[in-house]
Amino acid sequence: MDSQTTMPTHNGPTSTLVFFVNGRKLEDPDVDPEVTLLTYLRQKLQLCGTKLGCGEGGCGACTVMLSRYDQAQGKVIHYSVNACLAPVASMHGLAVTTVEGIGSTKTRLHAVQERIARAHGSQCGFCTPGIVMSMYTLLRNNPKPSMADVDEYFTGNLCRCTGYRPILEGFRSFTTDAATGGSCGRRDCCRMRAKECDIKDVNGPSLSSENGPVNGVMNMNGEVNGDAKDVNGITDDISHVLYDTKDFQPYDASQEIIFPPELKTRPEWQSQGLVFRGPRVSYYRPPSLSKLLSLKAESPEARILVGNTEIGIEVKFKNQTYPVLINPTNVTELTEVTLTKDGVTFGASVTLSAVEDTLREQVNTQPEYRTRIFTAILEMLHWFGGKQIRNVAAIGGNIMTSSPISDLNPLLAAARARLTVHSAEFGEREIVMDQQFFTGYRQNSLRPQEVLVRIHIPYSHQNEYFLGYKQSRRRDDDIAIVNAGMRVRFRPQTTAVARLDLCFGGMGPTTLLAASTMKELEGRSWDSSLLETGTSLLLQDLQLSASAPGGMVEYRRTLAISFFFKFYLSIRGRLSEQLPSLVAPLAEEEQTATQGHRYVIPRSTQLFQTVPPGQRAGDPIGRPLTHASAFKQATGEAVYVDDMPRFRNELYAAMVLSSRAHARILAIDASDARTLEGVERIFFAEDLPADRNKTGCIQLDEEVFVSDTVTCVGQVVGLVVARDQATAQRAAKLVRIEYEDVKPLIVTIQDAIREESWWGPWTIHQGDVEEGFKSSPHILEGEMHVGGQEHFYLETNAHLAVPRCEDGGMDIFSSTQNPTLTQQLVARALGVPCNMVTCRVKRLGGGFGGKETRNNSVSVPICVAASILNRPVRIMLDRDEDMLITGTRHPFLGRWKIGFTEEGIFTAMKMEFYANAGCSANQSIDVVQKAMLSMDNVYRCKNRCVTGYACKTNLPSNTAFRGFGGPQGMMFTEDMVSRVADFLGMGHDELRKKNLIDSGDVTHFDQPMERCTIGRCWDEVIVQAAYCARKEAVERFNKGNRYRKRGIYLLPTKFGIAFSVQFLNQAGALVHVYTDGSVLLTHGGTEMGQGLHTKMIQVASRVLKIPASTIHISETSTDKVPNTTSTAASFSSDLNGMAVLNACTKIMNRLEPYIASNPKGQWKDWITAAYFDRVSLSATGFHKTPHITGYDFETNEGCPFLYFSYGAAVTEVELDCLTGDHSVLRTDIVMDVGDSLNPALDIGQVEGGFTQGLGLFTLEELRFSPEGSLLTRGPGAYKIPGFQDIPREFNVSLLRGAPNPRAIFSSKAIGEPPLFLASSVYFAIKQAVASARAERRLDPVFRLDSPATAERIRLACGDALVQLTTAGAPDTSKPWSITV
Repeated sequence: MDSQTTMPTHNGPTSTLVFFVNGRKLEDPDVDPEVTLLTYLRQKLQLCGTKLGCGEGGCGACTVMLSRYDQAQGKVIHYSVNACLAPVASMHGLAVTTVEGIGSTKTRLHAVQERIARAHGSQCGFCTPGIVMSMYTLLRNNPKPSMADVDEYFTGNLCRCTGYRPILEGFRSFTTDAATGGSCGRRDCCRMRAKECDIKDVNGPSLSSENGPVNGVMNMNGEVNGDAKDVNGITDDISHVLYDTKDFQPYDASQEIIFPPELKTRPEWQSQGLVFRGPRVSYYRPPSLSKLLSLKAESPEARILVGNTEIGIEVKFKNQTYPVLINPTNVTELTEVTLTKDGVTFGASVTLSAVEDTLREQVNTQPEYRTRIFTAILEMLHWFGGKQIRNVAAIGGNIMTSSPISDLNPLLAAARARLTVHSAEFGEREIVMDQQFFTGYRQNSLRPQEVLVRIHIPYSHQNEYFLGYKQSRRRDDDIAIVNAGMRVRFRPQTTAVARLDLCFGGMGPTTLLAASTMKELEGRSWDSSLLETGTSLLLQDLQLSASAPGGMVEYRRTLAISFFFKFYLSIRGRLSEQLPSLVAPLAEEEQTATQGHRYVIPRSTQLFQTVPPGQRAGDPIGRPLTHASAFKQATGEAVYVDDMPRFRNELYAAMVLSSRAHARILAIDASDARTLEGVERIFFAEDLPADRNKTGCIQLDEEVFVSDTVTCVGQVVGLVVARDQATAQRAAKLVRIEYEDVKPLIVTIQDAIREESWWGPWTIHQGDVEEGFKSSPHILEGEMHVGGQEHFYLETNAHLAVPRCEDGGMDIFSSTQNPTLTQQLVARALGVPCNMVTCRVKRLGGGFGGKETRNNSVSVPICVAASILNRPVRIMLDRDEDMLITGTRHPFLGRWKIGFTEEGIFTAMKMEFYANAGCSANQSIDVVQKAMLSMDNVYRCKNRCVTGYACKTNLPSNTAFRGFGGPQGMMFTEDMVSRVADFLGMGHDELRKKNLIDSGDVTHFDQPMERCTIGRCWDEVIVQAAYCARKEAVERFNKGNRYRKRGIYLLPTKFGIAFSVQFLNQAGALVHVYTDGSVLLTHGGTEMGQGLHTKMIQVASRVLKIPASTIHISETSTDKVPNTTSTAASFSSDLNGMAVLNACTKIMNRLEPYIASNPKGQWKDWITAAYFDRVSLSATGFHKTPHITGYDFETNEGCPFLYFSYGAAVTEVELDCLTGDHSVLRTDIVMDVGDSLNPALDIGQVEGGFTQGLGLFTLEELRFSPEGSLLTRGPGAYKIPGFQDIPREFNVSLLRGAPNPRAIFSSKAIGEPPLFLASSVYFAIKQAVASARAERRLDPVFRLDSPATAERIRLACGDALVQLTTAGAPDTSKPWSITV
């Protein structure tokens, strides 16, 4: 409730929660300790700007700012947190600020909100509020930060759309580094000049007949694409101004929200004891140590939580229940920091951010030799979780969790940190963190009733050195694969080891000290023999079996000894400084081996063609307009499905999912679930007639609810419907299913090949392949595997089914890319015609193909439930559920054979593609066929044959993903081409250039190439990237560096545009003009961040000659535009743009008489005149794409694509050959987008697509158990690129003077084509590894499957350390994970 009254002072514990949200005081006497702050904000306060992205603190979508008054310091402390983990009970006495609290489109935008929007840093917008709040918190703490500060605050935030560059560029203007990193963003930038373009309403000339072209031109093939006559032609005008920083409102830190004064005058709110009791959990915040110990004595099983960063995960994802929770943040002994003569003592509840602050102050004020342990801990803390996690996670919690991959425990153990523990029964005792402390997996030597009170971290000594190491999948916010703390102390003035501590995480079920190694090396001199002996002993101390949890056994063992090697060199280097007479200095190449990652301020440029002279100022086409919803997204006002207000009688659903990959259901016991209070009903296959239980996007080969046999883990067996989400999810976990396994179990592509389990095959022939091979002087064969990829859209599947009051109809509000398919499948399941079902889509928080068909596994069941119960039913999947159910990009196995001449001319190609389709056909057939159609990429060859198989396996059905098979098909070709170049000893660029296609060539499916620009893209990116000079520089670098290598690679791409199935190439639109002159536009495409609605508004604005601000798109709905085609294939702007053009043309043609009779009038005058003359101001538009016929794989005939998009990229990378870690130093891209409709949106798609491709080819790795269960669920286990993973310099140029006559206003598709250019990162990595291998006399030609993870990179380097870990008989035990 709201309250403005002052509460009386309490000496005892209180059970009323008091806190502030956006300045509003709240008092709640009925708090459930299990409720998170996020749930409270969204459901109780209806503050839906804060989003649920993962539920585990790994994506940052839920970021809010907390503020408290520190009585000791006399100031307000601001810090960002993950609302999805923070218990609302922990908010007592705090102020919460959400994105709604700092600005609004209805009042005034905050500068942070405005800049991320104007800088085009918000696409789908689901991550935007969290990023806004991270930046806002930084500014509240530091009004003039550096870019390094920005980087630190964003470590806990993810974005799947933008590629991060525009976010960083927009916020750069707040920092002290505003002038660095490329152009300043101002129109009057001294580096480049661009013309000012103020968009004004300028009325144009009269128009032709209703169905004729609107000021349009006929292209070479006779059709109309709506291009204006006065904007044709090539221009040399180049712009770099996507936005003008002079338009930003100034940031005034003095105008920020006032901290609630009452929180300063009521210190007891932060110090008093609390007791909150819920139905299942009691929450205590004791005011003293004695009370804490008493509670622990009464309930030894009670869990102590500070930030809830670990317990929250255990409760949500591991089904743990802890009836008693104790928050010790008010216990003085657990929150104080004490400096002693021999170190620093931290209370166990001191947060990691506070630890950072204290240690940093010590490093800055103490002699260097005393703070070496502190320095190593600070370095490790930088990579520990995200900023939001460090702000609340306690140092004691990290120790007590006793995770074997804890970032800090190896360092604390190596430092021999001392722990003080208390209990009411046993009193106080001190424990040293050593090999006896960790007793088992997540277990330690504390008694159940004991509490960790203090941690003492010692100063280092004069002759002592300490370093920490960590390697993870992603640099930012990732748990360690292996980490280590290493300390050595020498006898004075010698190199003899007095003491050695080597402690490792990720090498067993506990944090391990390499006891034998440590003992054996004591007394030894720090020289090469010590290194050799130590390496050998470490391998004996650090044994792992192939079945060890986490897998990567060879890599983990290699990392451990590589860390030791780095440590040896680092210490030798320090000794050479201290004892130059005894120790020679490190060679330059040895020095590079000791270097860690270094933050570099990102740089970028964006170049595009300005609008041509003569284009009217009010015409928005070709101008970088801001995304239509960007400001609403930045303020949290943009509404997604789960943001919609709750209906009074609404129910919530949770899925009952299969836990076996291939098994017959023998029995289902839902009795415990049905008796749970709040459960309304549970649905199974028996609740639907068998014919209506069939579903599927192309083939009806799936079931709404599995009736007999499950064919993958994660299939929908049932649906629990309950009063709220928590009840529904608890009940779903209570359903027990008895199975009988069915053979064969087919998980991998190799399994499918063995069992001949597939759809297909299909084949494309060109020329005479066998004769081509016979005449080929050289023939090579090869094989490569390309892994799958999780979509990881920030908004998981969310749907709301609302039954109509009559006729059995249904409204489904859905986060789908394909409203018509959802409408059709829901109607089928309900047994009603499609006209009784309306699917409505406002916006999606990302899609990328994952919400094209697989969303119906979720949306159809809830519609069945809503129909039967006649009540609204809502569902939003948790991240782990979404990843388990919805499938991924298809893993592919490619086998190739190529014939070629001595000069490098390709004479014959034969390829076989095998895709892991999963358990149903879904879109897999089309994906495989798209891969086959893409196998030529940009190369000519007269004789080609490609065969494709969609392998039927017992995995969740894989589905569409940005590129739709094209990237996999092209990847195999580029692998083949690079192998040919290596065989011939020819430069890769030279070979590609010799075989590059051009206009007039014919593809392997006999489609002629027209207006081919790949040669221009190729040549321009070489110049833009200074490629030749940098290539030489890379060669020089590699000659001078043994342990760090660089690679630079040039790669082209071609992507066919259109749906290869002919009937899908159609679109509709509906335009309403109202008497006040405003326009409501509807079309068949969905907005998922790509800016489709914005482009459609621009199209309508040009044709109607009115400002874009007068045009509105409300939603996509099947009752407005029927029979829509899925928003996919990068074709939506082309299709829907032409339909919008057609509809607006009709309106303008109807207005022509009124414009002619009143040429000096305004838009509203003509609308009014037409209305009074009873002329319809509503029009439908329709477009069907000409020229394409689809492709018949039986006859090898047809024209599948309307045109092709082209691009080329140059990428340079640097590897750490000892860890496999890599950095992308620079990427340059030239992309042909025709005449861009909106350069800002198109460049955003290039950058976002490239970054997603970077994840596909280098970072993101799906891991399945041998039993077919997905192991990488959620951001904790599955890593998409973060802010630190993008190129340090990222330059994008849109090809100029390349109009495309086959699409709306001469533009080209952009969503998917850039993604494959990220394979330039992969090939640059492979080139760098080849350099390392050649230096070690290993074959520089080697197989490297995709993704090129740190594991694959390190093992491919093949040095002596790798050979040590891979020597001996192979381990035949069952592996923890397999490649599918």
